[in-house]
Amino acid sequence: MSRKPKRSARRGVVAVEAAVIMPVLIILMFGLWEVGRLIQVTQVVTNAAREGARYAAGGYVNGTPITTAMVQQAVRDYLSGSGFPPAAYNGATVTLTCNATPAWTNPGDALPLDAFEVQVTIPPGAAFDSLAWSLVTRFTGVNQITTSASWRSLVDEKITVDATLPY
Repeated sequence: MSRKPKRSARRGVVAVEAAVIMPVLIILMFGLWEVGRLIQVTQVVTNAAREGARYAAGGYVNGTPITTAMVQQAVRDYLSGSGFPPAAYNGATVTLTCNATPAWTNPGDALPLDAFEVQVTIPPGAAFDSLAWSLVTRFTGVNQITTSASWRSLVDEKITVDATLPY
């Protein structure tokens, strides 16, 4: 005949197993959560760069030529509207680079199909720290986010019309 083990002999095994496994599971969950957050933040910054490039591509808004400062503000407005803290969107560096010849400073001066790039950087320090939820910099080494969007100018062709009649 076999003997049934006493119930009291296995009484604390589940509690000990949970105590050993639970810290590992919690660390993995927080790590996964933080990596997901980092991917989400990078996607929002990428979309902000695209929004700035799309805005710059038009060249004009209601007859007013678009300037670099207007593009930078459009990117900051996008970041703010996405729920970023003020330290992040005020600390963001937005750079508009003309990749065309002849070069221009403001998108309102661009010719049709001129190539340009909008780069958005959330720098290390207070701007990046305001976006991180935990100790992501210690585990991944990431301490800033930089993305860019390459675009082409969509301004209309600048033409001159001679109104004098040929006769």
